Amino acid sequence: MNINLMMRYIFLICFISLVNLNLFSFPFTDSIKTDYKEYARSGNYYPYTYLTDEDSLEYPIYWDVQLNVDDLYDLDIGNNFFTSEITAGFYIKYDSIFELSSGGVFPLYPFDHITMETKEPLNADAVYRGFEEDGGSWFFYGYIPEEPYEATAYELNYKNVFNHKWNLREYPFDVQEMKIEFIIPLMDSSIMRLRESKSFPPTFNKDMDNFRDGYKITSIRSEVSYFETPYQDQFVPDSLRNIIGSKLTFYVGIDRSGSFLFTKLFGGSFCAFIISWLAFFIPRSSFDTRISLNMGAIFGAIGNRYFVDSSLSNIQVMTKSDIINYICIALLIFNIIIIIVQKNDNITWSFFEKGTNALIFSAALFTALILLVVFW
Repeated sequence: MNINLMMRYIFLICFISLVNLNLFSFPFTDSIKTDYKEYARSGNYYPYTYLTDEDSLEYPIYWDVQLNVDDLYDLDIGNNFFTSEITAGFYIKYDSIFELSSGGVFPLYPFDHITMETKEPLNADAVYRGFEEDGGSWFFYGYIPEEPYEATAYELNYKNVFNHKWNLREYPFDVQEMKIEFIIPLMDSSIMRLRESKSFPPTFNKDMDNFRDGYKITSIRSEVSYFETPYQDQFVPDSLRNIIGSKLTFYVGIDRSGSFLFTKLFGGSFCAFIISWLAFFIPRSSFDTRISLNMGAIFGAIGNRYFVDSSLSNIQVMTKSDIINYICIALLIFNIIIIIVQKNDNITWSFFEKGTNALIFSAALFTALILLVVFW
């Protein structure tokens, strides 16, 4: 009896789960989307603008964004920010003042809706004034009917300081992504959104005045995301929800170019290893000379390690440069151990008794470990 009752419960749970799956699948989602659009166009709910079938305005309204990075500087691992000068194009398929068939208007100026994530917040009372006060300027080009525009166009010239969190675990082989973010904080994403312009992909100035030597821009990619604001409004009858904002983030990829930094960081440690490695060419009878060379090499590697630490004093994580320097020190100690074993008749490592084997093994191990760290 208990088994039968249990089977009934299991059957009932499975049936309810199947019904819920069907209810919350695509047909239900499409119905909700349709209801949202009807409520949004009714004028009784957010955004409280009455639209009829005669109005060509459709939600969501898309702003297509074009980005050109004119200059980028203050790239220092001691900073949690960088400075950038940009030119941004904003394109929308509607007029700046969309005239409603009911007699009202729907203003569609980018500076009324779009702002940016910066180190110092923009003026919260007026986004337009905030851009102006922070070194920005807007230009209005009106409607451009020619391809590839076919839209109302605006241009923003802007300079500001942007936040950046350095990820240096791969240093000095790291690629930093500097974020330039455009947001719509006060208009729900069901009504207005941002996206990268398909006709005008992001670009950058190849001859920047202040871009730091030793770096290069490798790419610019974009990503659209959404965030919940603390503000609530009514989108459907008898219910409130938080406004969901839209964010368009451009990631400017910065790579360290050239071999100078690599040589600067690891030249001392690599030279120390080579000195230690050359000790295998010295006859075993000159034990003191072999040991002295290796001891000097160790002190050189440790000194190079402190030099690297002093240049990266603000970094609190283990980086690839740390690992490479520790590998060099460890292999120097390994070479000393081999030399001692070759001298000590009480310890026999048959493979390393032959000097050629020790020479080849040490060099191969060093090369393999360094390549593993670099390309891992």
